[in-house]
Amino acid sequence: MASQLEQEPFPRIRLAVLQRVCPSYRIPLFEKLAAVPTLEVKLFIGDDLPESKVRSASNLQSVPHTRVPTRFISLFRRMLPWHVGLIDELRRFAPDVILCEAESHFLGYLQAIIYSRVLGHRAALLHWCFISLPGEPVGGKVGRRWLKTFFRRFFDGFVVYSSFSKDCLIRLGHRPEDIFVSVNVGDTEAFLRKDAEEHSTKAEARRALGLPNVFTVLYLGTFDAVKRPDQVLDVAQNLDPKRYSFVLLGSGPLLAPIEERVRHSGMENVCCKGRVTTELSTYLRASDVLLVPGRGGIVFSEAMAFGLPVMVHQADGTESDLVLDGKTGVRLQTGQTAEIVAALEALSADPERCRRMGEAGRELVRENYTTGAMVKQIASAVHEVARRKNAGLSRSARTAA
Repeated sequence: MASQLEQEPFPRIRLAVLQRVCPSYRIPLFEKLAAVPTLEVKLFIGDDLPESKVRSASNLQSVPHTRVPTRFISLFRRMLPWHVGLIDELRRFAPDVILCEAESHFLGYLQAIIYSRVLGHRAALLHWCFISLPGEPVGGKVGRRWLKTFFRRFFDGFVVYSSFSKDCLIRLGHRPEDIFVSVNVGDTEAFLRKDAEEHSTKAEARRALGLPNVFTVLYLGTFDAVKRPDQVLDVAQNLDPKRYSFVLLGSGPLLAPIEERVRHSGMENVCCKGRVTTELSTYLRASDVLLVPGRGGIVFSEAMAFGLPVMVHQADGTESDLVLDGKTGVRLQTGQTAEIVAALEALSADPERCRRMGEAGRELVRENYTTGAMVKQIASAVHEVARRKNAGLSRSARTAA
């Protein structure tokens, strides 16, 4: 990738990345992005969001960044960060391109628009977001859709999480050539390494964890309403507890109620372990399938790197690229409990098919969906909008034409 980018006919491009925070799973991405020889990258972040899981990793020394003082403003029934002095910081850095974490950091990209379009610094603007979620109106609800449509007109290009996101933008009237798909994944290189280092069999991993040696269904993620972890218990209650085991890993507001329901219902084949770090590789090895009943995304690529097929209904759109129905997982049509039960029964009845799906998923991730692949697509978007800006083909010029 580096040799290819070195041949780009551009001087070194100054890239500002605006994020609310820098979580740990993003560090490998920004490290690799900062290592692209044609880019000079700086990340601009603020304070952790209070009473939220939106927070920066404790060690960001490997990522060029500036922390900006933050005020929190309640808007649209959400707590939005306003990075105080961000425009002054951008003036000092003088970026050629600004990559904006989009809808979640609305006030951040608003400042980028002011810097570039109102104050006349003419940095090219890239919008980085999932755009819409499967099962929801394209572009969001009417009021927010109008607001998003208005502000998106100021951007020169869009870096999107999935091909589903690209389709949504096209349906909203944007040109395909302005849209760059960078499928949103976790640190898949690290998970592929851990998979190679985990030499135990499924039976051995289960024994080490004290799990029964039966078909094992894994839920991995935050315990909140949009991810629907409670549906995993509904599924468990409809399957033979002697043939199926369910492992739920993660933390969040619904963890305690779910643990109470497991105890009250006497579900001996359901194991809630909370947030797991050191033993995560062993749990992934012990499992047969990852079940994602609600929203999610990053976890797909991580589980697939460990050779697990993924069962999903409507998550964040990345399933359109990662979960190929019948090849790397199962795409549920309705997401109803009865459908999930039937799909798990079919998968457990054909262990060889389950294994083939997992291996195909691992290979798909290894070949196409790594943080390196994300960086390549983001860098391509940056180079393209910079080229257009230098050629006088920025969005404002194209709109005027």
